[in-house]
Amino acid sequence: MNKSSSVLCALVLAFAAVGCSHKAESKVKKGEITRSIDTPDAETDRYIEFDGIGAADQTIQNKSQKMSLSETAARKVAEEKMIAYLKGQQIDATTTVEQAMATDQRIVGLLSNTLRGAAVTKREWTSDDGCVLTIRLDKKKFKDQLMIPPK
Repeated sequence: MNKSSSVLCALVLAFAAVGCSHKAESKVKKGEITRSIDTPDAETDRYIEFDGIGAADQTIQNKSQKMSLSETAARKVAEEKMIAYLKGQQIDATTTVEQAMATDQRIVGLLSNTLRGAAVTKREWTSDDGCVLTIRLDKKKFKDQLMIPPK
């Protein structure tokens, strides 16, 4: 088994770990973001899930444009959190995903494509048109992508 295959197998095992799925809970109450946003289950046995909070320039007059911009900003924040989490995952005793990415271009491409596969599970807008957004990555789909042999 070559090093690349070992890294991929270890990565699959790292993501096949713990927990249960749950429905995304509301983070906005009466038009305001709650003072405390807990995410104790960022990773479950089926999903990896992160929240992002975004805002638009308040001088923009068009409500739809403000909502769209704040949604885009919130998604980018959630994606950044997810990629940071994925990069930090241990895949063996001495190697993280980020270190493996330095030696295996397939893993780099896989992580980039994975974020495109992360689904938005909840969007909430505040009274000032800010957005709180939750994205979820299906670990089974991620694992299936890892199992596709390189071309």
